[in-house]
Amino acid sequence: MKRFSIPTVFVGMIILIGLPASWAGATGSPASKTTSLAVPLCKSAYKQKSVSTKTLQTLVRSHERWVEYRGNPDAKRMELCQADLSRAALVGANLERADLEGTLLRQAKLSQVNLAQASLAGADLTKALLEDSNLSGADLRRARLTGANLSRAIGDEAALFDAVLVGAKLREASFERAQLEGADLTAADLTDGNFVEAYFYGATLNGAVLVNADLTGADLRRTVLTNANLSRANLQGALLDRAQLEGARLIEADMESAYLDEANLRGANLKGAILRGADLRYANLHGADLQDADLEGANLEEAALGKADLHSAKLRMAILYHAVFDETNLMDANLNRAVLIGATGLRANFMNGDLGEIYAPKSSFQLAQFNRTHLESANWVGADLRGANFSHSNMTHANLQDSNLQDAIFVSVNLSGARLDSADLHRANFTSANLSSVIGLTQAQLNAACVDEQTKLPPGLSRPAPCTPAKK
Repeated sequence: MKRFSIPTVFVGMIILIGLPASWAGATGSPASKTTSLAVPLCKSAYKQKSVSTKTLQTLVRSHERWVEYRGNPDAKRMELCQADLSRAALVGANLERADLEGTLLRQAKLSQVNLAQASLAGADLTKALLEDSNLSGADLRRARLTGANLSRAIGDEAALFDAVLVGAKLREASFERAQLEGADLTAADLTDGNFVEAYFYGATLNGAVLVNADLTGADLRRTVLTNANLSRANLQGALLDRAQLEGARLIEADMESAYLDEANLRGANLKGAILRGADLRYANLHGADLQDADLEGANLEEAALGKADLHSAKLRMAILYHAVFDETNLMDANLNRAVLIGATGLRANFMNGDLGEIYAPKSSFQLAQFNRTHLESANWVGADLRGANFSHSNMTHANLQDSNLQDAIFVSVNLSGARLDSADLHRANFTSANLSSVIGLTQAQLNAACVDEQTKLPPGLSRPAPCTPAKK
């Protein structure tokens, strides 16, 4: 970090004291800057006046000559700040760099108009027609565009801070790297739009339609996307930390490597979504539909997945440290080599899934269903698996040391090479199970469990008396 000496700071203070008042004002507080922007200085002769069609045509021609060559004596920049241009017909006009701050353009016809780098801060464009217009680099801060039609418009790098676009149409529009911080896009239609690397921080997109929209690398942190439709949207590498996506539709959305730390996705539809390598730490996915979703390598540390549907989901090598799976459906899911340290899942359903080589020490999956599941070399050290059902599963070389297996069901399970050192086997049901080569099993453990004549026991251990296993 660069440090300044005391003499340097002292000289700087002397220079600042000697500045003119106008310069000193430029270095004022953020509050003074905000005030000056909110009330722009307007010196137009048409301020708060209506402009006739003939006069407007003359001003447009003069401005177009100014855009072409500023040295033309008949050329003059359009300065119509705060003028009333409601319902004005300006189709195809070249208004590049025009001064239209605070101008009334309600229901104006602005299709195919060039407004590149124009000043439109605080302008009222309610229900204006802006199809195929060029708004690249335009200043639209605090502009009102409620119900406006911006279909196919180009607004790359435009400034739309705190703009109101409620119900606006932006179908097939391109707003790459546009600044939309705090903008209100409630119920807006952004279908097939291009918003690559756009800045939406804190924007409201409640109920907005973003089907097929390209939001690659977009900043959507703290945005409100409740009930929004983002089906098939491209959100690769997008920032969605703490975004509100409750009830949102993200069917087949591409969210590879996206950041969703602490995002609220409660009840969201992510069926078939791509979330490979995504950051979902502490995300709320309670009741979300993640059927067939690809979460390979995703980070779901302490994510809430209670009652979520992960049927046939891909979670290979996913990080699920302390994740919650209460009553979650993971039937046919692939969790091969996933990390589930300290994860919990009361009555979770893992039937027919692939949990080979999972790392789940100190996890708790009481009354969970693991029927016909692949659990080869699974690490369950110190896990709480009371009442879990592993019937007909392959648990060869699984590590169950120090685990609690009270009332668990292992009917017809292959436990060849599995470790049972110090495991609690009280009332565990090993009917027809293969225990012939388990490691660490003692006679005292076996006497507390339930076996039958078909149970294959390791050499040196005697078959205990019949018992009545717990009913499930």
